[in-house]
Amino acid sequence: MHRSVVYMLYGMLAVLGVMGSTYLKLLLAHCVLLYSVALAKQKWLCFAAGLVSLASFRLEPLSTWQNGFVTRTFDLQDVLVYGGSGFTIMRCMSFALENAERKEGTYSIFDLLKYNFYLPFFFFGPIMTFDRFHAQVSTSELSRKDNEMWNIRVHAFLHLGAIVAVDVFFHFFYILTLPPSCPAVCLPLTGLFSLFPLFLDAHHTAGLAYSNLVYDWVKAAVMFGIINTIARLDHLDPPQPPKCITMLYVFAET
Repeated sequence: MHRSVVYMLYGMLAVLGVMGSTYLKLLLAHCVLLYSVALAKQKWLCFAAGLVSLASFRLEPLSTWQNGFVTRTFDLQDVLVYGGSGFTIMRCMSFALENAERKEGTYSIFDLLKYNFYLPFFFFGPIMTFDRFHAQVSTSELSRKDNEMWNIRVHAFLHLGAIVAVDVFFHFFYILTLPPSCPAVCLPLTGLFSLFPLFLDAHHTAGLAYSNLVYDWVKAAVMFGIINTIARLDHLDPPQPPKCITMLYVFAET
């Protein structure tokens, strides 16, 4: 229990320092509102309230009004604002649905805050359902399996290599898609190679499209890898990264 409180306080202080006090108050208001809805223990009401809260960040005039709570200007502002807000609503929905399933009593507002403000998951996810998170952070016996720290180190170095590869790919290689009526795809490379565009036929275009899908998976896997490594150091069992399309053999697995 003490561990989860430390996680909550650290996460709230981090959000306060990065995003400002008004943004933190906005998220707390959403948490309190959705917690109030969760007390009714009606699943349809939890879904409806969560979807309305999500829509409020994109619909005018609520969107402009809520964006006004972000008083600071910094890089990746939109990503952090909408990431933190969107994942907060999703976590509140998970909490509300688990509370509706509970037979006796209700979870407290502090259980929701401890769940929502766990910093590694806060801005970029992934969404770890409330029941799993609550069970894992509430355990008092912390132990590791044999060679678990070694496996964590290996995964950390592998994801570090993936980060470097994705960064190089993202900055020095991109696909420029021409209208469908064009018989070829022009693939300019940045820097010196931009002087030599490559015109590709249909087979090469299909290969590039496939590579682009794999690249999207790599980006997701890197994000999952970084966050999951930190979560594993905190004695959590985080959600697994998405499957690569090269590993999908059954349609149901998609």
